[in-house]
Amino acid sequence: MVSNKKRLYVALYPSAWIHILTLQFENRYHWGFLVGPKVEGEHPVRGMHYHVKNPVALGWVYEEVELPDVRNTNNLLVRVLVAKIIDEERLANIFREVPVVQDDPDWRGRTWVANALRALREDGRAVGRAVLDWGEIETVARQYAGEKTEGGRFRDVTLTDLPRPTWDMLEGREIVP
Repeated sequence: MVSNKKRLYVALYPSAWIHILTLQFENRYHWGFLVGPKVEGEHPVRGMHYHVKNPVALGWVYEEVELPDVRNTNNLLVRVLVAKIIDEERLANIFREVPVVQDDPDWRGRTWVANALRALREDGRAVGRAVLDWGEIETVARQYAGEKTEGGRFRDVTLTDLPRPTWDMLEGREIVP
């Protein structure tokens, strides 16, 4: 019997922010999670997006959003498959419990993702086969997004409707170019 467990992806989006004290512009990624089915097919694939965001007036807030197509969300650069999900409700509850920190200039969405991965590893029951080491995931994700950017993948507007590049850390290979 073939497993059809949903998949957990780390997602990278473009983001730019200003370091207030030095007035230095830094290009960063906005980090989050996507959940979608194993088999995606050719039609839009419903899924979920979990992340924290920082609306100016509100401070950091946790958000989970149902997506019409998890393969191609607004501004998504790349996806990196990191786990097979055993219990999606447990996974969502873990994400909801990861602290959202205010008034710390060093805390960002990237920090939340790293903390969420640690919480998943500590729980041990929400995901099955997985790579949950933040250092390894961050290195692969940054390198993969950088390669795609340097290769011009995001300059061609005719490619914007295609599923986004996806790297599978469980298999160590690209599954969507």
